Amino acid sequence: MNNNANVDVDFVEGRSYIVGREGHIYINDKSVSRKHAEIKFISGEIHIRDLDSTNGTYVIKDNSVVQFKEAIVKPQHTLVIGKKALTVESLLSIIGIFTAYSDKAVL
Repeated sequence: MNNNANVDVDFVEGRSYIVGREGHIYINDKSVSRKHAEIKFISGEIHIRDLDSTNGTYVIKDNSVVQFKEAIVKPQHTLVIGKKALTVESLLSIIGIFTAYSDKAVL
C-alpha cells in the first residue's frame, strides 16, 4: 500500500458501499451494472462481493485476471469491473475514505 494513503479503520468498520452506475461509488460506463459490487469493511479487511453483475468482477493477481464472487482485497489490488480497471484505493478515494498522511490505523 502507498504509505501516504491510510484508512481510518474505526470510521469504516462494518460499513458497506455499492459500486456501479447507481451506488456510493459511481462508475459511468455501460459495461458496469447498476449495482455491480459491494465493498464492505470487516475486522480491518476490505471484502468485495460481486452482486450478480452482467460482466463480472475480477482481480488482477500474478499477472492473471481472476473472476470471483467474493474476495478479500488490499488497497493496491487492481479490480476489473465491467471494462474498467481500477485499484481498490482509487475506488475508495471516490467516496473520500483514503486520506493523505492520516495518523489513524491502516488497513
